[in-house]
Amino acid sequence: MRNHIVNLLSLAFVLVPISAMSFTEADYMKWFNENQGASPQFVDGDVITVDKADLIRPFVPAEFQDEWIFDGMEMTINSAAAAEMKPAQRYLDATAKHAGTASIASDGAIENYIAGRPFDPAEFTPGADSGWKMVWNWNYRWQNDGLSVGEVDWVWVRRGGSHDDHEIMSIDGGKYAQYYEGGGAFERSLKGPYKRFLMAHNVNYADTEYKVNSGKGFAKNTEFREYTGFVAPFDIAGTAFLILRYDDPRKADDSWAYIPSLRRVRRISVEVKSDSLLGTDHTLEDFYGFNGRPMEHNWEYVGSANILVVARSRNRDTVYYGPNGWAVKDDYALRLTDVMKQIPKSDAHPYSHKFIHTDRVTGESYYANAFDKAGELWKVWQLTKVYSEDEWVQSGTPYARKWAGGDVAKTKQGTNFQLFQSINVIDLQNNRGTLVPCRGAEAEDTTFKVAKRVLDVNYLTEGR
Repeated sequence: MRNHIVNLLSLAFVLVPISAMSFTEADYMKWFNENQGASPQFVDGDVITVDKADLIRPFVPAEFQDEWIFDGMEMTINSAAAAEMKPAQRYLDATAKHAGTASIASDGAIENYIAGRPFDPAEFTPGADSGWKMVWNWNYRWQNDGLSVGEVDWVWVRRGGSHDDHEIMSIDGGKYAQYYEGGGAFERSLKGPYKRFLMAHNVNYADTEYKVNSGKGFAKNTEFREYTGFVAPFDIAGTAFLILRYDDPRKADDSWAYIPSLRRVRRISVEVKSDSLLGTDHTLEDFYGFNGRPMEHNWEYVGSANILVVARSRNRDTVYYGPNGWAVKDDYALRLTDVMKQIPKSDAHPYSHKFIHTDRVTGESYYANAFDKAGELWKVWQLTKVYSEDEWVQSGTPYARKWAGGDVAKTKQGTNFQLFQSINVIDLQNNRGTLVPCRGAEAEDTTFKVAKRVLDVNYLTEGR
């Protein structure tokens, strides 16, 4: 049964990774070490073009430079707006109140954690101990009640060629065409909603021990529930996934998938969550930069690096450009990031290791890379963000959906949350990327009533 589900999830010709770049961990660490002594020679308002590209190379991870630097590039520097970002005050208050409470067990599990940020990253030192502390900081970063995205697009883009004739340029009156300025041959486009709801260690519920519904009923022993669905194209319409993450860090997830061809809900294994998601270059575990269980991996803290990122986008939606359409045209801010190394425990996992950059202040991820079993670079991710305090985010977006029993999602002022704008991955070995603009991302205050309906196994088959 697992093999059947894996085959259905793939829905694409399997390409065996081949080493074309010979880029290894040593090459990444060379760039990382050079970054430590680099001082920016640019200021806010500068527009970096290809003739000025050497100014940014110390602050762009080496494996991404060929994709960000090209004739016609435009990278606008704007760090000032991003400097204002911080988590919501209630999260900061919980961090201060419970500082020093959490600890790391001998197996890496977090213990005695209550709410807020568990550990102070300013005290991290390279190695496994701080690696476990960093991943738990990541796991419990500020997320409000969670995230709702009305319309997630998954666009497969092959290196070279043109997408001028692809349906995405004309669908719905061409409303998407303005966001794809570059090249690249579009192969396929998927679409569907996404929702996550946090039920434990949620600072919005300080009066009930930081637990939704006082940790009873549907919320019992639950950290979060997460729904990923697909409504198009027709051959995958109705496919959906539901993940239940338990509050006990040592307890494995309960995960389910609805596969239309089977007309049944099936449990999915740990291995399936690290397989290609419906033929894209993502896995379920790659969301957010990392979306798996920390205990299924080992972790090392590498250090900190200043990198140029889209931390507070000037655009409602991601604008892609460049020869392959993989680059993001936007404002870039210089942000201090902490870097952790993810090392899967399972030999069946497709990656040998992965490096993930997270914001020292907000906790959100901007950049990641993954290496194959031979230690060669395989994939790179760029994650772009919008900030909840921008007016157009607070008022909702045209892409926001009405979830059953609830109102159109809107993000309130004071949420102080970096929302997904896009999650983009490039498979450098197979010359293909998957662009994932998240249209209608909202950090709404979800009601427990809505969560019980939408994030239940029975919802996977509703209307099928």
